Amino acid sequence: MYNKNIKPIYNYDLQECNLLFKKGIHPIGCGVGDKDGRVFHVFMADKRYFDAVRLIQYENAEK
Repeated sequence: MYNKNIKPIYNYDLQECNLLFKKGIHPIGCGVGDKDGRVFHVFMADKRYFDAVRLIQYENAEK
């Protein structure tokens, strides 16, 4: 089922993307920016994605 409220989110932080992959969050795409040439991954901006990002930030704060 398609939810119109869920939009794609572009993540340019490759270290964070690697940690998201390890947490089981998979991208729906990837690319290279036209203006700056930086690599990015595209994720669906849903609750699971934001929970994983908060968990990664919490784990980094504890270190």
